[in-house]
Amino acid sequence: MAMTERVHLGGPRDFVKVHHVMVRGTNFDIGRQLGELARDRYGRSPDHFAADPLFARARRLYFQRNYPIHWLRVQGVASAFGLDPEDDRFDLTGLPYHMELSSEPPTHSPGCSVVYYPPSCTTTGQGYLSRNYDFSTGTMADLLHLSPPVAARPPLPPLMSEPYVMEWYPEDGGYASLSIHGFDALSGTLDGINRAGLVVAIMADDEALAALGPLFEPHFGRQQAVGLHELQVMRWLLDTCGTVEEARAALLGVKQYYRLVPCHYIVADRAGHSFVYENSTGRNVQHVLDGRGRPQVVTNFQLYRHATGDSMPTGSLTLENNAFWRYAALADQIAERAGRVAPNDMKAINACVNVQRLRETLREDPGGPSIAASVSSRTLWHSLYDQHRSAVEVSFYLGDEAGADGTSSERRSEYLTFALDAR
Repeated sequence: MAMTERVHLGGPRDFVKVHHVMVRGTNFDIGRQLGELARDRYGRSPDHFAADPLFARARRLYFQRNYPIHWLRVQGVASAFGLDPEDDRFDLTGLPYHMELSSEPPTHSPGCSVVYYPPSCTTTGQGYLSRNYDFSTGTMADLLHLSPPVAARPPLPPLMSEPYVMEWYPEDGGYASLSIHGFDALSGTLDGINRAGLVVAIMADDEALAALGPLFEPHFGRQQAVGLHELQVMRWLLDTCGTVEEARAALLGVKQYYRLVPCHYIVADRAGHSFVYENSTGRNVQHVLDGRGRPQVVTNFQLYRHATGDSMPTGSLTLENNAFWRYAALADQIAERAGRVAPNDMKAINACVNVQRLRETLREDPGGPSIAASVSSRTLWHSLYDQHRSAVEVSFYLGDEAGADGTSSERRSEYLTFALDAR
């Protein structure tokens, strides 16, 4: 068993400190190493995992029966905290960090833009997933509009200021995988690729969130639900699925709930098959939208409700229609490049809809500058996954630069490259 860590970026002017963690060993070892990381770096203790025994037991049994790989990791987490993994006073199925848990609903949701390019549409003849991860630069308290912590407590860092590039090589079950984590060191997969070349990305379902209104039911505190939450679904797919056919069957059969917000997913395999998976707003109907061998675009609205495009809002960009604006802009950019698309083109296409470009477009309208200035989100990273190499290039947001005209622009890192090794 071995764990190595390297820190990228994280200078005094950088918004992010990027941790690259590589773990080799059994799934128990992976869980124990991450548990020790959460304990030593973020001050996690058994008190942070106190749970309702009724639901903790039901959740434990669910993982034991349906996701034994994760259960092995949970046993490792328990070892790191000196606990019995079957002590149902505690729920050790996740290792959250930088999160203030609250019963208040969020007033901001992330907005992400993703394109899958199958091999038949690229200059290299390989498949790629190109993903903007847009999220607030504030703390969890900022995000929920809560009162600041009392003076005696140290101020919390921004929620997404320490993303982890996780490289896991399990020896006793599950694919080796490379993924970017936030929120949770164990279960916080936001996008990733596994040894088989399966790529996954998650996006908030803003239409469901808006429609639910007062019926929105997040689990910021103790989880009164059994199954996999939205980020655990991502980790489970990378651990257990090598093809779109396997992933589709898995998603249609799994018991899901959402911890933070309703979400939808894009999944693609090395053969060039892709699909978007969505739950209906009431989570009573499942939708699978096939990519049909063409570039597949997804942002933050429900594709199944707008399959023909007739019901999509049109007109100038607003904060209310920005998910549709980003989708249309991506589709237009792809259409303009008649023929195969190169990896550098993919980066440029996603850059056309990042938060910096959204803010610049808003400023072009008479009342837009103040609206643009109010946007607290940034494109925290753009990731480009290469399915052939099981690798990812990532550019991270580092901060804002003030301009002479009073506006600001994003300062970004060069692309960092990470790849699964051949072992």
